[in-house]
Amino acid sequence: LKTRYVDGAIDLAIIALFNSKLENAVNSHEKIDPNVKGYARLVAIADCIGQQRTIPQQHRLVVDTLLSLIPPVVRKLFKLIFPPSQFIDEMMAWTTVRAFAWLVGPCEAVPREGDGALAAVELKKCRYLEESGCTGSCINFCKLPTQQFFEEAFGVDVTLTPDVEEGTCVMTFGQKAPADDPSLLSACVATCPRRAGAGDCSSASSETTSCPLLKAQADL
Repeated sequence: LKTRYVDGAIDLAIIALFNSKLENAVNSHEKIDPNVKGYARLVAIADCIGQQRTIPQQHRLVVDTLLSLIPPVVRKLFKLIFPPSQFIDEMMAWTTVRAFAWLVGPCEAVPREGDGALAAVELKKCRYLEESGCTGSCINFCKLPTQQFFEEAFGVDVTLTPDVEEGTCVMTFGQKAPADDPSLLSACVATCPRRAGAGDCSSASSETTSCPLLKAQADL
């Protein structure tokens, strides 16, 4: 059963701002039905980005858009005043739960594996993954850009570990993603809408070794 979200006024304003910045960057206004609003429009814009840009270009565009939401002076001062530490990792987890629920859905801070610090965030059912229904979009539009964003904006390492079949995800702050990240080999989601269309995804299945949209990423 698909989750039904009721966005508040602040959430809707943030989503609209994020959408506007992305659309201005890729000129997708004419390709998306003007009646598609809010979060559904965000997913539609992500689809346009995936069609228009290479995987590295997609990452850079999303990272730059996220960075544009935070003044450069704030980012610079943060990194000067707050060097990496367990306290910062825990603060990032606390902030993510309260500031990014509009993007990822309900989540909570949980103990980090290894030392038990409250520096991980569990996404009970990732909103973006549920709405997009696509493993490739999850990895290329969310996971990898988010990891890069926190590193560039705050000097903080974070690893996102999605479970595409369950629709969950864990963000672990203070942990750098491994070079051989198994998430980059995640299989196609059974409900992926792209499997009903043409192209590489039409022949994909949840039993294949990885989502076709991740093959190029694994080779980078």
